[in-house]
Amino acid sequence: MTETEIIKKLASLRAVVFEHATAQSALPRPRKIRLAVQALQDPVRDLNNPALFDDWEEIDLLLCCHRRSRAARTHGRLKRMERRYARKGQEARFAAFFECVKQALHPDFITPHGYNRTFGEMNTGDIFLKLEAELAPVIQLGKPIFLYAGALLGYVRDGRLIDHDDDVDFAVHMGESTLEDIPEKWAMYQKALLESGCLDATPSTRSSPIFKVRNGLGIDIDLFPAWTENGRFSVYPYSFNGVPESSIFPLRALSDGQIMLPHDPPALLVQSYGENWRIPDPLFHFDWSGARRTFAPLIQHDFSIK
Repeated sequence: MTETEIIKKLASLRAVVFEHATAQSALPRPRKIRLAVQALQDPVRDLNNPALFDDWEEIDLLLCCHRRSRAARTHGRLKRMERRYARKGQEARFAAFFECVKQALHPDFITPHGYNRTFGEMNTGDIFLKLEAELAPVIQLGKPIFLYAGALLGYVRDGRLIDHDDDVDFAVHMGESTLEDIPEKWAMYQKALLESGCLDATPSTRSSPIFKVRNGLGIDIDLFPAWTENGRFSVYPYSFNGVPESSIFPLRALSDGQIMLPHDPPALLVQSYGENWRIPDPLFHFDWSGARRTFAPLIQHDFSIK
């Protein structure tokens, strides 16, 4: 296949995919189109033409979004594309393409968890009051819990949950421990959650140290293990001995309720999101490979519910 033929095929596929994806209409002969896009991947790579590869990847990514396929992988590819375009001074091109992605998905949004309805499309005005009620049985188990990760970021930066987020995260402090001992302690806490009826006990073959709270809000409420060791604080998966315990305790209440915040939220947010945590990043993509190495004892423990 010549370069001219490849360019012609790309233009034809782009017109069809972009028209139907942004209009949220069904593709004509979708399997044929999907296979045609896949068939062009190697010929485009072989040409060693970055501009043509960008054209091909935009078509392929928009097709993935239109089909709601492989969300985590697609999300990661979008983030890498954003960085690649930025290095080339093509931020405006990526912004225009990402608008097409949002049109294809509205009212959903792509997150690392899937193609989901995000908080920007929900009425979250009294969400923290509702969360307090849902978390009351968890709080009664006696372990300190506090707002964490994206939920903490949204509250501290914007005073609300992040529009493009789709879950609420809490850290659960398990007291003084080591990384080697925390899996057993976390498993015991999982058992307490299950016995109290707090745990979303959907059977799963996927072992994860992130526990989901049963709730009536129609959202994911996730619990993450945290601990201190010799005055240093750790929380899966963002920070291992990254901040002093004094940055976390004493906890302080959000609006005089039972939802708690760390003592110094920016210290934890820098550990989680870097120095630029105040700048919104709808395509933030966490480096799970590094976390799997750092928190290997937690990752290797079997938390699956049989």
